[in-house]
Amino acid sequence: MYVQPFRLSSEDRAVTETAIVASRIALVFALLGIGWMLRRRAILGDRTVDQLSRLVVDVAFPALVLVELIRTVSMETLRSDAMAVVLGAVIILLGLAVGHLASRPVAAGKSRRTCAFVVAMPNWIFLPLLIAEALYGSSGVRTVLMINVGALVVLWTLGVATLRGRTEGGGVGALLRNPGLGATVAGLILALAFPMLGPLVTAAPAGLSAGDAVVSTLLAAVKLFGSITVPLALMVTGAQLGALDWASLRPDRRMALAVGLRLLVVPAMFWGLLLGVEAAGVLIEPTVQVVGVIVAAMPVAVSASLFTQRFGGDVALAAPAVFWSTFASLITVPVLFSMLV
Repeated sequence: MYVQPFRLSSEDRAVTETAIVASRIALVFALLGIGWMLRRRAILGDRTVDQLSRLVVDVAFPALVLVELIRTVSMETLRSDAMAVVLGAVIILLGLAVGHLASRPVAAGKSRRTCAFVVAMPNWIFLPLLIAEALYGSSGVRTVLMINVGALVVLWTLGVATLRGRTEGGGVGALLRNPGLGATVAGLILALAFPMLGPLVTAAPAGLSAGDAVVSTLLAAVKLFGSITVPLALMVTGAQLGALDWASLRPDRRMALAVGLRLLVVPAMFWGLLLGVEAAGVLIEPTVQVVGVIVAAMPVAVSASLFTQRFGGDVALAAPAVFWSTFASLITVPVLFSMLV
């Protein structure tokens, strides 16, 4: 598997890739720091953090999902990028399976479920979208967004079910009531049934008919509200970290295992799976392969700790996992790039 993303010398390309990753991760830490400081100064308390967490998971994130699916999904993109959708689901499923099996010796109950969840939850939008756009342009962006489709379906079904567990209010009824799953289903239906909605997400009201202008304004409002997801999720995660003492942030066996699985084992297994599929004669676009591996190698998603708090997981494990995996990815992700290209 080999893709030449852009025409630079190997040395210049390595420097550029490292700079891209480092700048995005630095932004993550800056927003985490803001949330940490607000918690330490008692501006954000337990109740506020819980309310903001619910706002992100139940409202802002579903709004982001809804409008992005409407904007990017069509029958044509599903046909041309179907493999990217499948790979998005495979990445999460692989992480859940690896996390469940590998965490058995060091964790149990809620802690084990949370470990499996954070291993399965790469940052598949925020960091890879910016990186893929810098490397491959519009084709990279489209690939990330289609991977997002498959990942979302698994997240809002098996992912949430994993956190809830059998005795924590799980079941089909609870899953079907999740706003994120509803937004995913609604977004797919609207995108496929009304393909004219996609261009209206970013259309300027001037020159549109009255009806289209109203729809465009509504979609723009949903898109704007959804855009608070990433910064607010990072701030809340920082506040969750601020509620922990320094001893709680010290990596233990569970933390080391979760971060190692997320950054090293899952991407290696996913890469091996792609090579095996390719050897079997299944053709996958090179860009889709590389972007898929990039997504699989991302640190724990910034929303993982929010989902953990919302659905009864172990926040004391999830929040530090976001921090330490993001920090370690400063090394692991550039090294992976150097192997891929």
